Amino acid sequence: MSEHVDQTVCEPISPEQVRTVAEKHAASAEQNRRIAPEVVEALLAQGFARYFVPQAFGGLSGPFTGLASWLRTVGTGCTSAAWCGAICAVTGRMAAYLPTQSQQVIWGNGPDVAISASFRSTGKVIPSKDGWVLSGEWHFLSGIDFSSWALLCIEPVGDEQAVRYAAVPASSYRIVDNWHTLGMRGTGSKSIVLDQVFVPAHMSFLKRDLWSGQSASAQGPRYEVSPIGADPHLFMSCALGAATAGLKTWSGNFQAEPPAGELAGIFARSSGELDAAQLLIERGCQTIDLGALPAALVARNARDASLAAELVLTAINRLFRLGGSNTHFSHNALQQRWRDVQTLTSHVGLRPEFNFAQYTRTVWSTRFAESAEPARKLERA
Repeated sequence: MSEHVDQTVCEPISPEQVRTVAEKHAASAEQNRRIAPEVVEALLAQGFARYFVPQAFGGLSGPFTGLASWLRTVGTGCTSAAWCGAICAVTGRMAAYLPTQSQQVIWGNGPDVAISASFRSTGKVIPSKDGWVLSGEWHFLSGIDFSSWALLCIEPVGDEQAVRYAAVPASSYRIVDNWHTLGMRGTGSKSIVLDQVFVPAHMSFLKRDLWSGQSASAQGPRYEVSPIGADPHLFMSCALGAATAGLKTWSGNFQAEPPAGELAGIFARSSGELDAAQLLIERGCQTIDLGALPAALVARNARDASLAAELVLTAINRLFRLGGSNTHFSHNALQQRWRDVQTLTSHVGLRPEFNFAQYTRTVWSTRFAESAEPARKLERA
């Protein structure tokens, strides 16, 4: 069952206040496998849902650097809350690719509207007059319990060039309570079922427009960047917050005297890895804020997000391994952070085997183009 909160009027609060609320309800998020209504209200009040909403509808159209900072702060209180905040922001940016009249349907009463998304076309898509009829299951919709809309990846008639994202209201689907996971339990990333739901064409947009940062309705630098080079840095900001909290928990075992010997090395290495990951994320977000990027920078950003994931994962694994016997109890705070980071860094957008290969191919293709340019100039002369 969906549990919606008032998404029309939200009094602004600070990231630190959101962290406090999220931390207070972190245990219930872990147990209930969804964040509490109080946390949802705090995320909306902070401005996560409106962050990338066009200013014409009351949105912030804010910078990626600012959002990454928010996510890192909230992530130190509750990883799942930060992730849900990231999804609210990312899906708001996606919905800005809808035609303007469709944006009015979603944000006509205000910009603080929570939207979830499923990024693979797994249901049945039947063409209909001026749209499609959707049936079947879509999976991994984070925050679906409190979302008013869902953006679903659909592939009409098996045409990869026609893959789209379609917006459907919460009244049109049933939630399947199947999110039983190692970590990130509070994200409530459940499945939904649709049964003969008609989606008009104007409530959709092409996936390739989003991936290329090109849309007639989404204007400005915030909408010109491919998710491949942008979203992973936001996800990693959540993981960085989690690992930072894990380091703080581990360090709490040494109240009177600082760690010495091998333990001093553990602290220094782990904190250094988290600092390095933060620097990679910050550089990536500063690059994204420039707007449209060449393929080389998109590939570098994706590479750096995977590198940051490896650094954070290495740090939290070390802390967990040498955190003492208490870390093996399921209620242990360090274990929960460890589980969250394991799950989060396995996200497809952070996988090094893809991002490293893509970066290498891009570098080599750029080098080939540069080496071939003098020959082309001679041919034209």
